[in-house]
Amino acid sequence: MAIYFEWVTGASSTDHFVAKSKDAAQAYEWGNYRLSCLGPNRNKNKYEDVLDPIGLVPNTFELVLTTGQIRPGRALTDKADIAAARKSITRLKLDSTYHREMRMTHYARYLRNKDVQTLRELSPFVWYEADRQGLL
Repeated sequence: MAIYFEWVTGASSTDHFVAKSKDAAQAYEWGNYRLSCLGPNRNKNKYEDVLDPIGLVPNTFELVLTTGQIRPGRALTDKADIAAARKSITRLKLDSTYHREMRMTHYARYLRNKDVQTLRELSPFVWYEADRQGLL
């Protein structure tokens, strides 16, 4: 769900993917750091039910470009994978009204200007989904 950090997502933040309170020894290893937006990082907190963005399989999530809705990708077939994707969306509040509006705004800006490069830089996930859906 890569995006340019906007007000809706908060400032950039460093997430300790394995929480410091869960495993202090691992928490400060380089392999445990993730660049995150402040809001989703706060929502994740110390919960362990969020998918690690490192190593996600392609199309774990998909986007409905007309509504900005994010949902588990139809390419997922395992019920546990679908549930984990849903849990991550819910826990991080990635399908909030604000996030939907932000994604719709990014896509609408592309539709007005047909500037693929700006869409790719501003909202890589929206760009990826528009390209995957053959809409660029």
